[in-house]
Amino acid sequence: MKRWPAFYRLVAGIYFAFTPVHLMELMVGTKAREKEWATRHLSKGNDWNNRQHIGENDEWVIGYWDSRNHSHRPFLTERISAFYPFSSILEIGCNCGPNLYLMAKRFPDLDIRGIDINSRAIEKGNELFASEGISNVKLSVGKADELEQFQDNSFDIVFTDAVLIYVGPDKIQKVIQEMLRIARRALILVERHCFKSRDSLGLGIYRAGLWERDYVALLRQFVPEERISVTKTNKDMWSDERWQQTGAIIEVVM
Repeated sequence: MKRWPAFYRLVAGIYFAFTPVHLMELMVGTKAREKEWATRHLSKGNDWNNRQHIGENDEWVIGYWDSRNHSHRPFLTERISAFYPFSSILEIGCNCGPNLYLMAKRFPDLDIRGIDINSRAIEKGNELFASEGISNVKLSVGKADELEQFQDNSFDIVFTDAVLIYVGPDKIQKVIQEMLRIARRALILVERHCFKSRDSLGLGIYRAGLWERDYVALLRQFVPEERISVTKTNKDMWSDERWQQTGAIIEVVM
């Protein structure tokens, strides 16, 4: 069907509009996606097409661990590293910590933290870091809109990587406010940005099962626009066509 893009988009739009998780989203909002991700490790398969661990225990988590060198991760690491020197970073939605592994290898003296809604990903991630002899990474269970355990300006850098694509209009403003509250130097987001579509409040447009939004429109509600920058990700970072079209690094310098 991809030979006829318009028809493909129509079919994909209808399909994703009627998936069980989206129908639940329409009723309870982002809580539907939170439940999905909190229990994702109980399902078969993984999200990275990794065939080495098919059927093994923790296949889903190990799929993320094995994606440590996915083409977009070194690029993200470089963008974060551009703010060095700094002493602490926090990833929201870290899974088992593939991004944080790269940061720990580069900066072994940093205080590196990660939170994720999936308790098994956190447990397994801490085990994997210990097995690698990495002691400066600590993962814990948490939600993006519930960061009360962290004081204001707790971390030099706060970042996400394909997490806000699952946060709907009902929670996105609270999530952004909380991340800005605890970030001392910068907030960095790797997400799907609306480069062409109209999304005047930045609350999001639902496409192919994910939320894309105008992050400038969203962020300028909380910080001056001159502090916000958006850089389109290049095609070498993603094989996925939609990410090639809408993927972006959004940075807020505090």
